[in-house]
Amino acid sequence: MKIGSIYLAAGSSKRMGEAKLSLELAPGITMGSRGLQELRGCGFHPLTVVVRPDDPLLWLYDRRERLGVLPKYRITPCKEAHGGMSHSIRSGVQALLPENPDAVLIALADQPFVNATLLKRLVSVFLEDPSVDYVASGYGDIAGPPVIFNKSMFPLLCELEGDAGARKLLKSPDYRGKVVRYAAEWAFIDIDTKEQLEKAKLIWSQMQLNAK
Repeated sequence: MKIGSIYLAAGSSKRMGEAKLSLELAPGITMGSRGLQELRGCGFHPLTVVVRPDDPLLWLYDRRERLGVLPKYRITPCKEAHGGMSHSIRSGVQALLPENPDAVLIALADQPFVNATLLKRLVSVFLEDPSVDYVASGYGDIAGPPVIFNKSMFPLLCELEGDAGARKLLKSPDYRGKVVRYAAEWAFIDIDTKEQLEKAKLIWSQMQLNAK
């Protein structure tokens, strides 16, 4: 079964006040590169990174890899990114359709603590019952990204409007889905402000200490 992935990286960063994906969690480790590296390790194919047309893509570099080499992923510029996340999702789905994936995982570039273990768990649950419409991540009563959508949902993803993303599909009783719940709420932190960035740096530092 072919499961592709859409990495949404076309946000406006308005609340941050600057291009947030290039900001570093630690020297040489950009916020935007973290989730992409985890996706790479899980073998999602095809994989596209949806960006704004004017994004210089500097955040794609990770100093732990050979300098000057961009990750080998398709880059999909979204001219309508200013219209909200729905446009980015549509651009990503349309970019992957020619390769006919059976499902796609949608991940956010500003969730740097989503790791391969979590992603592989979502895939495992989907493969156990590939007839479901989606498999979402969750903590508490909240369900959201990263989320795997069955190809039966592709037309609906392309019809989304505004900046709410695909949440309305997850909340609708019309679709059958599963939610993989995790106790670690911090794993789903999305970073929009300077305060959240400082908190993320502390979490990253603690993770590195625990890994030693």
